[in-house]
Amino acid sequence: MKTQLPAKYYLSHFFELAEFIQSQCTHLLLAEQMQFLEKLTLLDEQSLCTLLRIYSRKPKIVALSSLNYEEIPNLHGAIFKLKQQGLVAHPSHDELDLLLEHLTKPTLLTLLANDELMTTQPDYKKSASKHSLIQLCKQYIDRNHSDLDALFSQFVVNSRSQYYEYFEFLHSGRLSQGDINHQNRFVMRDLGIAKVRGDVSDSLSRFKTLAEAQSHYQLNQLRMQLKQSQSETQYQTLAQALLAINCEDELAQSIKNKLLIRLYKQLKDHDLGFAFELLEHCEGSSEAQELAIRQRYKLGDKSWVEHKLENIIQNPLDDSILYFAEDFLQRKYNKQQRSRLTQMLIDTEHQIEVDDIYRGDVEQGVCEYYQQLGNTVFFTENNLWLSLFTLTFWQELYIETPYPPCNEFDFYPQVLLADCFYTSQHTQIEQKLANFTSNEALYKYVCKNAGQYYEIANGVFMWHSDILEPLKMLIKHSSLASLKAHLLQMTKTFKQLKDGYPDLMVLKEHKLTFEEVKAPGDKLRRNQLVSIDVLKQHGFEVNIVKVSWFNDPNRIYSVVDIETTGGVQGNNKITEIAVVQLQAGEVIKQWASLINPERSIPAFITKLTGINAAMVRDAPRFEDIADTLRALLKGSVFVAHNVNFDYGFIRKEYAALGQGFKMPKLCTVVESRKTFPKLKSYSLGNLATHFELNLTNHHRALADATATAELLIRIQQAQSNKAS
Repeated sequence: MKTQLPAKYYLSHFFELAEFIQSQCTHLLLAEQMQFLEKLTLLDEQSLCTLLRIYSRKPKIVALSSLNYEEIPNLHGAIFKLKQQGLVAHPSHDELDLLLEHLTKPTLLTLLANDELMTTQPDYKKSASKHSLIQLCKQYIDRNHSDLDALFSQFVVNSRSQYYEYFEFLHSGRLSQGDINHQNRFVMRDLGIAKVRGDVSDSLSRFKTLAEAQSHYQLNQLRMQLKQSQSETQYQTLAQALLAINCEDELAQSIKNKLLIRLYKQLKDHDLGFAFELLEHCEGSSEAQELAIRQRYKLGDKSWVEHKLENIIQNPLDDSILYFAEDFLQRKYNKQQRSRLTQMLIDTEHQIEVDDIYRGDVEQGVCEYYQQLGNTVFFTENNLWLSLFTLTFWQELYIETPYPPCNEFDFYPQVLLADCFYTSQHTQIEQKLANFTSNEALYKYVCKNAGQYYEIANGVFMWHSDILEPLKMLIKHSSLASLKAHLLQMTKTFKQLKDGYPDLMVLKEHKLTFEEVKAPGDKLRRNQLVSIDVLKQHGFEVNIVKVSWFNDPNRIYSVVDIETTGGVQGNNKITEIAVVQLQAGEVIKQWASLINPERSIPAFITKLTGINAAMVRDAPRFEDIADTLRALLKGSVFVAHNVNFDYGFIRKEYAALGQGFKMPKLCTVVESRKTFPKLKSYSLGNLATHFELNLTNHHRALADATATAELLIRIQQAQSNKAS
């Protein structure tokens, strides 16, 4: 049953916000903001409901006709009181253009038909677009005519951005385009749609001083304005405003750097000198350094670039810019032909062949390659190290920290946002690592935290039911010193080591390796190089695996068809599954089973498929055949007619069991369209008729799977003939 919000849900949200501001943020308010909040809290309920309803709207102009709610029986009385308090106002003559944008087409036509309002009667058609009617009104309307007052009285200006938006910002720490921050967050929470932190009960101020809060707010305002800007003049204006903001903390400077870089990219083709000035104001930004070097090199300022590169190598901001500087210096000044990234790919000795059916998912192909050799493989990428890091330091990140979560909506650790984890908590961190005297002790601690905090949103890594399996393998088969060294480095340079990790973790005869998989055409990224180098420095073996493709003539295709209680996943379930396996154009195995969907089967489905409740009453449930089906499909290609339908239902069933499901897919609808273009229909029934396929019991799983298997053979034969 869906959760229902009470009629005045937004009132409780307002009082929650107001209580937070009054208890935690008075030191972040100007006098006029305090007075504004006091006015709101003293309003009668009807007037407050009206104002909050206005604030909940995205448009700058709100029609009074849109504010008809049961909890506001006397709307005009409420508007009158709000006007007396200076909390709302009708649009002025200066805001006519803005008002016109919010009028309906019939209202615009009425205005144009009023000769007294028009300075000159324009020529127009009633069928004209709304945009053209707005432009005519802007051009010909008498802006000072008193008759406009009646129109203005039907609307109010939404002044939410003046003060109220700042209150929301203090709570959330951000502004969102077209989003009513606190209301949407609270509504999603109350409906049970959005996750919140279960371990945070109190809301805390995220800013220490008024200057800090104001600088963050101004930066967020400029960020929103930048999204809407399109002209050089607008970019210039924003850049000047941005340069005037004094950042009170590293996080604000990081936001400012990102905005300066975005404005540099917009302005460099118009005013390069000013654009360079923007980069110079980026403090501690390796990206800004790299952009300046690349642009100045293009301009021929090679001596400046060389001097800058040498300075970076002597005192780099991070490993990424160091690698860039060393590489750029070697290639541009010492005539080295290839970058280190390219050379590493060329030099790798680890090359394997993978069936080209995995072109869309090369990592899965490499996983299966290693598994066929008897190795244990996990697709780990960033989540492995992020989960180990977070579960090791959960208390230090979220609980025993000088930067606790500010409220239940804060997932990402504030201490990582501030980029001061090690500097602010180095004693705790080093003591924590020193306490782990064995791999077993570390694993037990990770397990304890995983059990205690399972599924609490954390903003760093993704929970999944078998998250401990790869962690167990990593901890058991790695040197404790290596694990502790890398965890310590992550606390010091988390921003640098939060991504770029190798795709796979492989256990080969008790030897653990990490594998970065590269298909033909793939490149090694610099953040990957950073993570690979750091892992190697800490004693881990990391390989770059180059993949080449081959077409396996002995590939097994599992042609699958399912019948369901309905066409959309939702609450619908599978009633029958069939698999027909092909190898080298021959059927090698068939399997089919009715499935008890544990829900009713609609009459129209029974009419379509012939499957009724009596037939499935004693049939196995999906969980009863899940292992059999997985074993049957293992190592093959999942084929179906409209493959995402069948694949999606089966994946959903495995997910309900807490299991993953991932296979290479092939769709006979897609392949039919490519191989046999210009057919009138590509439904299985019509294709069966066209190609005289054996389809004797359409909409039963085995019959449809058999026909689809025959279709696949036809497709493969046609493709083979075309290739030859």
